Amino acid sequence: ISVKLFLKRNRLILLLLLILIVITYGNSLNNAFLSDDLAEIVQNPNIGNFSNLASHPFGFIRPLFYWLAFNISGLNPFLFRLTNILLHLGSVFLIFALLNHLHSKKLAVFVAAIFAVHPAIGEAVVWISGGSYPQYAFFFLLAFVSYILSKNHKKYYFLAIFSFLLAFMSHPQMPLALFLIFPLYEIAFGNLRKNWSKTIPFFLLSIMYVLVSLNGLPERETTLKSMHYQEGGTDNVFLIVPTALSSYFELIFFPKILTLYHSELNFGPLQFILRSLLVLAFMGGVVLAFKKNKAAFFWASFFLLALAPTLTPFRLNWIVAERYLYLPVLGILVLLGLGFEKLTKFVKFRQAGYIMLALVVILLSARGFIRNIDWKNEDNLWIATGKTSPSSPNTHNNLGDVYGRRGDKQGALREFQRAIELKPNYGDAYHNLANTYLELGQPDKALENYQNAIKFNPNLWQSYQNIAAIYFGQKNYVLSIENMQKAIQVNPNNLNL
Repeated sequence: ISVKLFLKRNRLILLLLLILIVITYGNSLNNAFLSDDLAEIVQNPNIGNFSNLASHPFGFIRPLFYWLAFNISGLNPFLFRLTNILLHLGSVFLIFALLNHLHSKKLAVFVAAIFAVHPAIGEAVVWISGGSYPQYAFFFLLAFVSYILSKNHKKYYFLAIFSFLLAFMSHPQMPLALFLIFPLYEIAFGNLRKNWSKTIPFFLLSIMYVLVSLNGLPERETTLKSMHYQEGGTDNVFLIVPTALSSYFELIFFPKILTLYHSELNFGPLQFILRSLLVLAFMGGVVLAFKKNKAAFFWASFFLLALAPTLTPFRLNWIVAERYLYLPVLGILVLLGLGFEKLTKFVKFRQAGYIMLALVVILLSARGFIRNIDWKNEDNLWIATGKTSPSSPNTHNNLGDVYGRRGDKQGALREFQRAIELKPNYGDAYHNLANTYLELGQPDKALENYQNAIKFNPNLWQSYQNIAAIYFGQKNYVLSIENMQKAIQVNPNNLNL
């Protein structure tokens, strides 16, 4: 129970876990701001204003971390990314403590070491904007560990409730189903009949945040539509779930293809049937484990519950994203750890088991280390994503930007046109295509594509501004003024306009 005693007894193991994280993620600390980081941090005029935190009353923790990092080191990505790595380190330590308490030190070392270095969850650690995932995971794990400790020390119960609240304040969506972890823990390891009332506050907090999330759905839908041109509606859940779960199994057991956009999900009939059978077998195993092995049932359920908010038919998130896997992967790793523990009970397999564990950790760490290079800067990221996600229009739009900055205007045209082929309503790609035509001295083609851009995204004030510039160059001042006024209407606080 004593934190000091726990740290003293396990200091060498904790030091080993720290070293693994430093080796795996140390080369990412000086990576640049990437993708969403630019809008959330670099181009955010309120990043250093403390008063800005008041505009995020239900999720102020992340903006607070950004505020601290900015006021300590300015727009230096080092401290922003270090925050992610420290949250990951805290999650790894809590996983070790949790499993050491529930199972054994051997299993705890196995799972914590693999979790520390697994490249399938590296996106949430290396990408600054992905940091809300290790953040909510850290606070949830703290809540779970505190709940378990509250059996003997009631003061931990209040820490558990408070930490669960902080998990929701870190990410309003991902913890939604995690209140079920507490009664499931009582079923598997405790006494639900005796302790059911202790699980009620977690349920009530979840209900409260469901209501908060519902209020934020229109904004989320608008963001997906305006920024990612994702059409509303629903998908067939019987297609989504097998596709997503089988893809996550692939990422966990064979993390070769790592990408920001998992767009290659159109499987042939035979492959989809095989993936569906794999998922059905897993679900059947969960049901069977309820009768045969409560611990296995708990951790398999943990994986499914932690992923559940993303496995919906509503088009409010990606079908597959590596950052979604950050906490759910723990469930699968513990199932593997239970198998590893049984294997090493046999003397003849013990040495081979430990060698295998060391080899797996080394290989996973090396894969993560190499993947961090893809996150070094915008060019590396989009070139790497272009190789793994050729059917993603976002990838081609970003690749066009890479080629444009490198002076390859024809390459840029080709990529923007490919993005539009894949997504004909892609306003941003039309805007970027128009920019390229303008740089090539073809204002007529530029004007045509700027007009297409605002047709599909009326909020692109930059297109109105550039249309105005073209008309100004043609001495058509009436249309120039008209388009400048439209730009100001969209972005009234822009003094340059």
